[in-house]
Amino acid sequence: MKASKRVIFTQGGKGGVGKTEVILALVDWHRSKGIKPALIDFDIENTNKSGLQNFHSEARKIDVHKEGALDEFFDVCDQSQSGIVIADLGAGAGEATYHWFDEAFEDAAEFGIALTSIGVTTNEAGAVQSILKWAKHLQDRVDYLIVLNEYREKNSTFNYWTDEPATMRFIKAFSPKTMVMKARVQEFQAELRNHTGTLQRVIDGQMEDPYFHLTKNRYRAIRASREIFEGFDAASNILFPPTEA
Repeated sequence: MKASKRVIFTQGGKGGVGKTEVILALVDWHRSKGIKPALIDFDIENTNKSGLQNFHSEARKIDVHKEGALDEFFDVCDQSQSGIVIADLGAGAGEATYHWFDEAFEDAAEFGIALTSIGVTTNEAGAVQSILKWAKHLQDRVDYLIVLNEYREKNSTFNYWTDEPATMRFIKAFSPKTMVMKARVQEFQAELRNHTGTLQRVIDGQMEDPYFHLTKNRYRAIRASREIFEGFDAASNILFPPTEA
């Protein structure tokens, strides 16, 4: 069956790499293209502390450990009018999630669902190895978008990524799309998290705290959004619904 929908999911690997920032920007990017994605929060701790539902209340919470989780997942896919489902995995999601996705992958092609896996890494060996571990499990069942997050290391060379022999094998085997997320001012990023804000809400003047109405901070949001949107644009063929790619 030709795929007509796409599920984009973040790899639930090492925490603290900026996965939430990427996924929130991706939601805004799709909306800027006139696409309203359905949202799933796969927080395996089943809390609202840092998952997608904390930022977008309409995100459906699914616990992969509970019976019927697979049915819930396909329900969301069926109900998506846009052809895009964005699923955010909590940090540390490992073996249980691998097993769950194995079940989903078996049926995805039959139901016309294409899959894109987003791996986010900083210039740190552990974060790189997390992506490679996920790729070893997922293999060629998905398209890959790798986000190299400068984090606090502006103009990083990402030597842990580029110098790792296994990275070259991964790239040769699966031809991932790769983009860089520029370093952000840490105070600004911390305030966004503390107020469960997004770049787009800052740009649109929807944040109540006066901090986000300062010209410098609205400019920071505009610049960061523009830069990461350029990366998504370059990878649009694995981020759009398959019929539009």
